[in-house]
Amino acid sequence: MKHSEQAAVWSQHAGQWSRVGPPLKPSPEDTALTLSALQVVFDTTHGPCRIAVLGVTPELVQLPWPQRVTLDAFDHSADMIARVWQPHPTVHSSVHEADWRALPLDAGTLHAAVGDGSLNVLPDLDQYPAVLGELHRVLVAQSRVVIRCFIRPDVAEPVPALVAAVLGGQVGSFHALKWCLAMTLAGVSGASVAVADIHEVFEASFPSRSALSEATGWPQEQIDTIDAYRGSPTRYTFPTLVQMREQCERWFEVVTVAYGTYELADRYPTLTLARKNAGGNGE
Repeated sequence: MKHSEQAAVWSQHAGQWSRVGPPLKPSPEDTALTLSALQVVFDTTHGPCRIAVLGVTPELVQLPWPQRVTLDAFDHSADMIARVWQPHPTVHSSVHEADWRALPLDAGTLHAAVGDGSLNVLPDLDQYPAVLGELHRVLVAQSRVVIRCFIRPDVAEPVPALVAAVLGGQVGSFHALKWCLAMTLAGVSGASVAVADIHEVFEASFPSRSALSEATGWPQEQIDTIDAYRGSPTRYTFPTLVQMREQCERWFEVVTVAYGTYELADRYPTLTLARKNAGGNGE
């Protein structure tokens, strides 16, 4: 898949980012878990602490970072940078348009990296090693990667069961429904799903958006965010937790898997990864 095709959906998302909510975005619980996981880095790093953000997620960029932190955000979408990026008001922060597989950084220059669903936006599991290996290269020894991941259950609900749950008031938000559909479809393929297929299945399952809005109380403007997926060539990945661990183990040890308490929080854990001294680069 061409890089431009994988980035296509983000041009649409950039214009509607304010209408997207948790669990697609991190909740305050999630960002608190991120800061807590990084405390070991703050405690052991003497002097400036350089942290990379994989994306321009405002909820991560705008955290109450210690004053000695320097943030470098990296995003492949010029539209997301133009419309969503905001520098931090009190710590030095900068943004760079870059591919996470080839970060414009020297080896061993970062003390930590954070992200929200960053690995999930890769088109297939075969792309994970390139990103994880690059993070291993640019991080110092004993550093951390803290990243919230979208993890599908071992057995996802069939689409008819999801429809019944929505109409029965058992799904709390449209954004939760969107990811449940994605995880169901990803379970069929083994991890990867085309966002256009998510849109197509949604349209077939809920032909009347006004009726869906009336039945659930969800604002139609939120429901309409699904249209960013219409006809898009972009693909996302939704691995199981076992698959995610397998992808990480060459370069990183999974230190903790932490969960919030919101709806379906068991599908959106925050993983803390400790850099292994011996990794894909033969150290």
